[in-house]
Amino acid sequence: MRDNFSMATKPADQAKATYYFREWRKRRGLTQETLAEQVGLTASSISQLETGKQGFSDSTLAAIASALDCRPGDLLLWGPDEAEAATTAPIRSDQEILAVLQRIEGLSTRDVDVAFGVISNALKVNRAESEQAGADGRSQFETPRRESSPLR
Repeated sequence: MRDNFSMATKPADQAKATYYFREWRKRRGLTQETLAEQVGLTASSISQLETGKQGFSDSTLAAIASALDCRPGDLLLWGPDEAEAATTAPIRSDQEILAVLQRIEGLSTRDVDVAFGVISNALKVNRAESEQAGADGRSQFETPRRESSPLR
């Protein structure tokens, strides 16, 4: 049965798509031949895929991602350097928080909304406590925290 993945058409048919297959393969120290053997393709197919001359199915994308020890979306969205920076750089905005939550596999839109609300509220409380500690001339470590008590 053939996979019906939206990228199964040739990338050249689309608005000059740029993918990161080659960058991930090189980062992992693999030749086209070695990667081809691992995923059941020919080296020529890997070459054409890397240059955008050949499309791919979702199962091919998943197999290549598995062989390269990355996520399928990483191959399509960014190279290894950007992926590493995305996982180590501080998250500074609501848009960045939402982007991270939306990348978590298995979360529904509602789950993302709820998680975003919880994180946003936690950040607001943290900022308020930090501002209060600064206004009082105390460090936040000196600010006593109220313990929650069980409901009676």
